[in-house]
Amino acid sequence: MLRLLVASAHIPGATGSGPGVHVSARFRGVPRSTRVVPEEHSPTWNETLAWPLGTRPLHPAASLTLRLRHWGQPAPQGDLGATTVSLDQLVANPGLPLALSHVPLLDPQGQPTGCTVTLRCSYVPRGTAGDAAVSVQGQVPPPAVSPGTPHHPGKPLAGRREDFQVRVRVIEGHQLQGNDIKPVVTVRIGQHRFRTRIRVGNNPYYNEVFCQNFHRTPAQLVAEPIHIQVLDSRATRAKAVIGVFQVRDSGSGTGHHAVVQPLSPPLPSLQLDVGTVYQAPGHSLSWKWLSLQHPHRPDTGSQGYLRVSLAVLGAGESVPEQEEPAGDEDVEANLLRPPPCAATLQLRIYRAEDLPQAEPTRPCLPSVLPVGGKRGFVAAAVRVSFAGRTLCTRVMPPDANPAWNEVFFFPLRLPPVCDEIQLAILSRSRSSKVLGTATLHLSQISSAGAELEEGSPGFLPCFGPSFLPFYGPRPDPARTPNTDTGVAYRGRVLLELSTHMGTPDGRQRSTIAPEDIARVQRHLPRHRFGLCGIFYSATMVPAGPELLRFELSLGNYGDTGDVTCKPVASVTPHGFPLFDGNRYHYLPWYSDKPVAAVTSSWEDAGHRWDALNLLRTMCRRLERNVAELRDARGDAGGDIGRRLLRQLVQDCRRALPRLEAQPTPTQLDAHLRAARLHLLRRVATAAATPPRAGWDTLLPVAEGWLRRVATLAVEPQAGVPDVLLWLLRGERRVACARIPAPDLMFSRSGPGACGRLCGRIQTLFLVGSGDIRAQLRLRLWLGRVADSGDLPRHLEGTLRVYAETYENQTKLLGKWGPRGLLGCPGFSDSAGKAGLPRHRIRPPKGWRWDGPWTVEPQRRLLLDTETNVGEVLEEVYENESRRLGGEWGPAAVASTDASGTAVPPKEEVACPQGWHVTNGWRVDVTGAVDEAGEWVSPVGTPGQHSPEVVAGAETWEYGSLWGCRFHLQPRTGDMCRRRCWHRRMVPAQPPPVAPLFLLEGSLVLAWGLRGLRSGVRAPSLEVRCGGQTLRTPSITDLATNPNFPINAFLLTLHLPAEEEYVPPIRLRVLDTRDFGYRPEVGQACVRGLGQYCPGSPLRKGLWTRWAHERGHFGHQGHQGHPSPLHPDPCQAAEEEEDEDEDDWWSKFYAATGDKAKSQRGTKRDRLKIYSCELEAVPEFEGLQDFCQTFPLYQPGGHPAAGDDPVPVGEFKGLFRIYPLPEDPRVPPPPRHFQELPPSRPQKCLVRVYIVRAFDLPPRDRNGLCDPYVRISLGTKTLGQRDQYVPNTLEPVFGRLFEVTGTIPLEKDLRVSLLDYDLLPPDQEIGTTTIDLENRLLSRFRAHCGLPALYHTAGPGCWRDQLPPSRALEHFARSRGLPAPEFSAEGTAVTFGDQTFLLSHFESGPPAHQHPGAPRERLALHVLHTCHLVPEHLETRTLYNSTQPGLEQGKVQMWVDVFPASLGPPGPAVDITPRKPQRYELRCVVWNTREVDLGDTNLAGQRMSDIYVTGWLDGLEEQRQRTDVHYRSLQGDGGFNWRFVFSFEYLAAEQLCILPRKEHFWSLDETVLKVPPKLILQVWDNDKFSADEFLGVLELELTRLPRPAQHPRDCTPTLQETPKSSWPWRGTPVPSRLSLFRQRRVGGQQDSGGTDPAPHLPPIAPLQGKLELSLELLTAKEAEERPAGKGREDPNMYPTLPAPVRPEWSFLWLQAPLRGLRYGVWQQHRCRITLVLALLLLLALLLTFVYATPGYLAMKLVNPLHSLHLAGGERPAAGAGKP
Repeated sequence: MLRLLVASAHIPGATGSGPGVHVSARFRGVPRSTRVVPEEHSPTWNETLAWPLGTRPLHPAASLTLRLRHWGQPAPQGDLGATTVSLDQLVANPGLPLALSHVPLLDPQGQPTGCTVTLRCSYVPRGTAGDAAVSVQGQVPPPAVSPGTPHHPGKPLAGRREDFQVRVRVIEGHQLQGNDIKPVVTVRIGQHRFRTRIRVGNNPYYNEVFCQNFHRTPAQLVAEPIHIQVLDSRATRAKAVIGVFQVRDSGSGTGHHAVVQPLSPPLPSLQLDVGTVYQAPGHSLSWKWLSLQHPHRPDTGSQGYLRVSLAVLGAGESVPEQEEPAGDEDVEANLLRPPPCAATLQLRIYRAEDLPQAEPTRPCLPSVLPVGGKRGFVAAAVRVSFAGRTLCTRVMPPDANPAWNEVFFFPLRLPPVCDEIQLAILSRSRSSKVLGTATLHLSQISSAGAELEEGSPGFLPCFGPSFLPFYGPRPDPARTPNTDTGVAYRGRVLLELSTHMGTPDGRQRSTIAPEDIARVQRHLPRHRFGLCGIFYSATMVPAGPELLRFELSLGNYGDTGDVTCKPVASVTPHGFPLFDGNRYHYLPWYSDKPVAAVTSSWEDAGHRWDALNLLRTMCRRLERNVAELRDARGDAGGDIGRRLLRQLVQDCRRALPRLEAQPTPTQLDAHLRAARLHLLRRVATAAATPPRAGWDTLLPVAEGWLRRVATLAVEPQAGVPDVLLWLLRGERRVACARIPAPDLMFSRSGPGACGRLCGRIQTLFLVGSGDIRAQLRLRLWLGRVADSGDLPRHLEGTLRVYAETYENQTKLLGKWGPRGLLGCPGFSDSAGKAGLPRHRIRPPKGWRWDGPWTVEPQRRLLLDTETNVGEVLEEVYENESRRLGGEWGPAAVASTDASGTAVPPKEEVACPQGWHVTNGWRVDVTGAVDEAGEWVSPVGTPGQHSPEVVAGAETWEYGSLWGCRFHLQPRTGDMCRRRCWHRRMVPAQPPPVAPLFLLEGSLVLAWGLRGLRSGVRAPSLEVRCGGQTLRTPSITDLATNPNFPINAFLLTLHLPAEEEYVPPIRLRVLDTRDFGYRPEVGQACVRGLGQYCPGSPLRKGLWTRWAHERGHFGHQGHQGHPSPLHPDPCQAAEEEEDEDEDDWWSKFYAATGDKAKSQRGTKRDRLKIYSCELEAVPEFEGLQDFCQTFPLYQPGGHPAAGDDPVPVGEFKGLFRIYPLPEDPRVPPPPRHFQELPPSRPQKCLVRVYIVRAFDLPPRDRNGLCDPYVRISLGTKTLGQRDQYVPNTLEPVFGRLFEVTGTIPLEKDLRVSLLDYDLLPPDQEIGTTTIDLENRLLSRFRAHCGLPALYHTAGPGCWRDQLPPSRALEHFARSRGLPAPEFSAEGTAVTFGDQTFLLSHFESGPPAHQHPGAPRERLALHVLHTCHLVPEHLETRTLYNSTQPGLEQGKVQMWVDVFPASLGPPGPAVDITPRKPQRYELRCVVWNTREVDLGDTNLAGQRMSDIYVTGWLDGLEEQRQRTDVHYRSLQGDGGFNWRFVFSFEYLAAEQLCILPRKEHFWSLDETVLKVPPKLILQVWDNDKFSADEFLGVLELELTRLPRPAQHPRDCTPTLQETPKSSWPWRGTPVPSRLSLFRQRRVGGQQDSGGTDPAPHLPPIAPLQGKLELSLELLTAKEAEERPAGKGREDPNMYPTLPAPVRPEWSFLWLQAPLRGLRYGVWQQHRCRITLVLALLLLLALLLTFVYATPGYLAMKLVNPLHSLHLAGGERPAAGAGKP
């Protein structure tokens, strides 16, 4: 992320009535603009412009161009000037912002226009903390010391219009409710409506992308709605809605979250908006399921699901990569869900302190009336704004410390949409006068927990009770315009914030209970603090006759304009600015440096400041190590990684004890302490052990640590205001700088707990009215008074402290004396309060007097321009001009001064009165001016004043009344006077330290110049650094050879040891013309030279690798030996079988990990796919390892009028800086740039392989485009309009372009995608440019990637010009290494003092065909150990000049460059796209079971005439149907019917290819790609009305559910693998199968609506079952085994008999019993059975009742009848015996 803070500008000729002005900036062709403000002398923006860099890091030669313009006026009339800012310092030190103030703007001729601009640039590398937007609201402190605003992920910028693109991709629908529907999806983005194509079925597949561009402010953009709904195109308008994405917003917060305007009432339902997408990670929501609801019947449940992907792109951002989830994903977890519930923010406002005094109504009142008292203050109120709601306290009477004791309530939705709580102090509630403002960021006082560390619970927003400082404009007493800096301290307010979960109750305000007020006061004890500032130099101060001084203040303490605090020594002595002889003015402090000291009283928040500074110290140290680790190469990464872990563990262990002992007086303190402890413990534990996966994996982990620690390195409860440093011009405040108090705070806990600026010399820029008014070099220290003993160790030289007192006198009867002082003491301080006489003042302990009391002379003597100067140098410039003959002669203006103003000749210059001439006139031969016009300023000598100068009346200050303003000259009516006595006190201090310079050698590789205009003849290069100049020979013929004849040069320099003081390298390109004229045609400035030093983290890895290559390459190669390959025999056999089927696309899909599409194994020939440009791959260093590209700009830093700021050319070269020995007897280190490639142009054959493009924006009205490729190299262009791919956003080209060119004359290869239109010109979709010279010269061998295996024939045949063995020799020669030595068999090679064996890489014979000789295979393996560019496919981003910075899609391609000098290349790679294969699907419908019948006959029976229809998704025109099974009573039907569908299938993508014309007037066919899906529907045939839909079955042929073998086993859920109790019985069978692999399947399938997806709840119930058999045949197999449709001929494979349908049995007359069975028994069998049972029971009961009376009567009449009968029978029997 690159950020530019445009603070202000200065326009001298502003009239105030013209059009508004704005600043436009351009970086990498992406424009940005500030808002338009009225034209004033000093317009202020304080606006931040940002450029996301994506995967392209900031280059050292990058620059930023700014232009100040009138709004609405064309160029060049509207231009006020432009400038170009080099960004090399940001690349060298990303953590140090580049602050530039008062930058002059130039006209087209390079002359200053008088306008200036103040700005600040900052660079945050990708993945580090702070890589996001910054807040731009509120006042902006001076750029030199203001800290960056913390990072708030997902928060867009506000306040300016930008280019955005919103993308919505509709993928598919699932389980859409409705019968026989044709769904269409409508998407409304803002006010723009889009529509998909119409599909058929309940599970439609769309895969369509809609894009809408916006040019709005982010605040406006996030409120734009995204409305998604699904309609049925067959239904009427009133019944067309199937479902929309919306959820109800209840009080508990269960509704879906959206960014709603805060002042609008709550809606009954919320919809998706752009803000929700922007707040998501990566500004995108990928592959999300949307649950659809009916808008008018929300209680009916879900109406289906829709899968979409959404993204919001800003300029420079890339389209997020969308990888399709796995087939068994948890869809429930991927549903787009609503946010958490709502909460209430409770803000308590107690009281205020240090409010400013009221502004007087008349400027003369302060001079005649005393100030102070309550009548001098304002009646104040506090206004609070949050999320669109604004509340204001009551107005309190005028007081410096008013108390409100009120509480405000704000509704809050989590996560919060609005991050800022804006507070303002108003002079009155109804007045617009704002005294001061402050901001509370919710991201700093709350945490969701996820951004910190795993396991951190997070916490709700809370704050205080603590004071919050307010800042605002400070009115000028003289009411001078354009002096309001807006950074003055305006008081502070005691606040407390808490959050309560639950629905807001509607309250807005209340009062605070007295017990809460008393509770707060106990937490605010005060301590005394001391602030000390030592001023070393002050330059760039404003010129003029007024006296200047600096004021140091902390709050109101030290403020000379405040009467509520005691006066302290907070100001420097008055000084008169002196001209430095060059450009600026300075204050003549010389050897006596002023010191300011302020004592104040504040709450002691040392525990917070210590924790904050410890974390910030850890962040800075970790950030440096991460930057070094990011740029490390080779073995250097391990050393840096070990140091990073060691230092990180030390920092954590140092901070943990302090955090554990930290008190927590507030709730926020406790939460921050817990979060910090949790994070540091986790980090310390993780950093204690090195990474197991290698040091390469440490970088993302360390970046994550840095990001999380930086999140907690904030302290919103600091309480103490910022330190203010004012520049006073007379009595007016003209400029100010702000430094946060924690940055200066001293701590007893150690150096790590001290502020980063505590006791350190720093440079500050004081800004006023948008201009830089002063540059200060000073040292500041802040701490408790008890810790002031640490201050002396930071001082240099002798500290002189003066005791001061004022002697006062009154004029009585014409005489001055101490009598009649009218209440004023004889001795007082500067404010007039009583003080001790000078003879009674004693020095404090530890100090001593240094000299007697003297009268202060500065106020009188500094009125002279030559004060404090004992020697003055007069300068006169004699001017001459060249005549036509070449002689020099006097110019028209013979004598001028340094600014060019005419002055008298030197003979006429008179000596001022009181001065005398010590030396006569002499010629300055030291070169006061160089060729660039840089003036060397003269050095003055400080004067010494004798004590006799200060005497008498010259030391008094006069005034009319006590309390009025004093003046130096006596006037009539003066009645009082005073003079200042001071006496010096001096402690001893250590001597200063001298700077250190080192002898350095700079090797310059000047390779050539590129892109200069045609008028340049013979350019040469001039390199200047550290006072040394190097000039290269001229390029004799730029058109035929733009390289320099000599390329390597050496510069001997003396450079400072500290990198920040190292001067830059300045490059100038000079052309050679006639008569010795050498105009400058281009210039550049190279800063951050540390990257070219061998010890630099940016180059350490590279130098280490070079050292290994030269000295011990073999050891490195030994470490790089891969393990021997052990191929699986089965896999090898399988791959050998598929050898004939292999093509390049198999390698491509194997690299993507898609084995199904690759049709091959993955352990053979490999292809590397990069998701970015090859130049953006970190290990290849941007392909600028041999030479870098430095843009050249027009002299003066400004392009031609009206043109965009573009470079005028390029310089290709490189620098190496290394130390040289001081002793001349010690030999210098070996030089680099010894082995250089030939610098002459080379004829090359360039092969450009364009594979495919994706994420293209729509260009036609149908939401698609017709892209084709155009290749341009120099004047050659390839690519025809008629070779376009129609109607697609993801074209697959598979094309090869061959073009010849001369490099470097034709080095820029342009690859463009254009949209074909019927009538030209065609629209450009996007373009990418490739520098072929960098690829040819790179030592990473980027001109042709290395394949993984060596083939002599076949699809992977070796395509390079040189075989691997010769390529290895060429590589050794280019690196200066000895040539490799191969054995006779070619199985061993010695390279770099190391022997490599083929057995190290291959454990057996090669498994692939055409392996080639062992010598070549071994050479290829050795080349792979050198970390060269492999065979690859790069993904390049397309950009369009009409929408700069917005990504226009991506193209996957690669380029091969073959120099003609190396011979002919190998055969080209065939990347022709795979053609779809024709298949035939045969579906036999045997029977139906349990179909839910829809009709009822006269007898009340459920009966239908059913038939089955079917088609393939997308081929509705091939719809087929069976015959009708009439009068089906049980839902059973027999059909024995065959469906035959022919379609084209692309196995590589597992999609059906459906070419068709959308309309009869369409010119081209639209190729639709849909998953192969069979749709079967069961219908009820009706003769007099429309057929009735009964059920549907949708089967995706690649993911078929395993069918059931019996109807009873067929259920709506997936058929799982049958479980067996015996482990050897059967093998596990997957629950889903692919028909393209199994080819034939049969069984029972349910027709319950749809095929249920995993984890998605089914919506429709089971409506029947189908007995099917599916068979898939290729076109050739179908021709060999023909089969007709239905039961037509040929009725084979299998033969289908007519179904057995007993239709005659259903007639009453022919079979009445069967009719009774189906008419009565089937419907009433339960009732009939029950009736029969009851009748039987009744018969039994009646029989019992009927028989019971007779039986009972018989028993009563003759009870022994039965016994008699039994006894009578026995005798009869016995009588018969003998």
